[in-house]
Amino acid sequence: MTFETIRGGECLTVRICGHLDARTAPALSDGMSKVLDGVTKIVFDLSELNYISSAGMRILLASFKLMAKREGTMRVENVQPDVMNVLDMSGFAVLFNIGE
Repeated sequence: MTFETIRGGECLTVRICGHLDARTAPALSDGMSKVLDGVTKIVFDLSELNYISSAGMRILLASFKLMAKREGTMRVENVQPDVMNVLDMSGFAVLFNIGE
């Protein structure tokens, strides 16, 4: 898994590629924690994410909760079909703002 964080004012865009699982999730969590000060909007670009486990789902949920606490927003974009199936089955698809 690789990821890129792009900060623009109060917005943080996170592009994730590959597999987000128990082995790779800590690196993403650590990387995001370094740039979250003052962020009120997170956009996850999942156009190149082809697998997500419960560990990856926890990062999305933690980000959602953080933005709710800050009265901000979180959006998930460009979700691949296999990842969307996981979001649907977990019930997270109705929780998150998912766009194209």
